[in-house]
Amino acid sequence: MDLALYSIFNFVVYSFAGWIIEELYCLWVTGGFKTDGFLIGPFKPMYGITGVLLILFSRYFDKNVVVMLILCFLVPSIVEGVSGYGLKMLFGKQYWDYSILKYNFYGLVSLKFSVYWMLLSFVGLYFVEPIVYNFFTVSFRYWLVSIPILTSAFFVDLFLTVKRLANI
Repeated sequence: MDLALYSIFNFVVYSFAGWIIEELYCLWVTGGFKTDGFLIGPFKPMYGITGVLLILFSRYFDKNVVVMLILCFLVPSIVEGVSGYGLKMLFGKQYWDYSILKYNFYGLVSLKFSVYWMLLSFVGLYFVEPIVYNFFTVSFRYWLVSIPILTSAFFVDLFLTVKRLANI
């Protein structure tokens, strides 16, 4: 299996899964869907980046549950903090704000949500990822065609979003 192709596949899959998770969470908490996100389409790159990194780390530390739990706490928290800071600096907009929560870091990361992401990431790595991997390997030929199309859709969305936000 080609690791680069599998990583791109995971980025697309987990970016889309992240969009679904956020929409369902918003529906549960507020009674409605989220109307303001960074990208126009159904992608949340933070989830894709986090998913890819954790899957790569799990190849080396899979047998060490304690290390994986720590990584499942740190990786999403770092990706969320860096993403939030970058979006705020580049576009002058903060897409989430945890400042009302106890134990937050500049409103970009909070202990509460870091623990949520740790648990979700851990369950995802050990229970969802094997299913995703099997799906990928069984339908590998299909993904050779689909991945470039989905990746292109992501980059078109990213381009249109940056263009809109930067007023280019």
